[in-house]
Amino acid sequence: MKLFITAIAPLFATLASAAVLPKREATVWQSPFSGTIDAPVANDVIVPGVDFAFEYALSNWCESAYTPFTVYLTGGPAPPSFENVNANGTLAEGSFMLDLGKYSVSNFGLPSQGTPPPSTLNLPVEVVSAVTNDTQLYLTVLQEFDGCPGGISVEYSLTSIPVTLRTTAV
Repeated sequence: MKLFITAIAPLFATLASAAVLPKREATVWQSPFSGTIDAPVANDVIVPGVDFAFEYALSNWCESAYTPFTVYLTGGPAPPSFENVNANGTLAEGSFMLDLGKYSVSNFGLPSQGTPPPSTLNLPVEVVSAVTNDTQLYLTVLQEFDGCPGGISVEYSLTSIPVTLRTTAV
């Protein structure tokens, strides 16, 4: 019994105090590298309801087996900042106008996993009602990096280009 009191009791006290520690916020790590949006190019005119070219040259500096990324249409005086990235790898509600889909690229000849990126995207006509003439729009890609060096399990990068939305008929 004396062994219990001198050896085991302090262990229970330590565990009990650890159980009441506040939960730590999930950390969102920003990657030092990002891919590039090759199509459309900066300031291209996008017409709602009409396909436009899309090409994203990803960065695979972590040498991940698969590279997921999400494409957004965002608006505002500047593209979204990294502070808008949630711990689950999405942009925060209110920081984007439209989620254009999550895609995955397989690397090193591995079989496809998830939805491969399309060669074209299409904005629904309804997006015009959410845009005023002075709203600057951005095509934004949020890329995920898995298994990066330094013991960081997941990192994210954010890449944006300005685009112009044609809201009236030609």
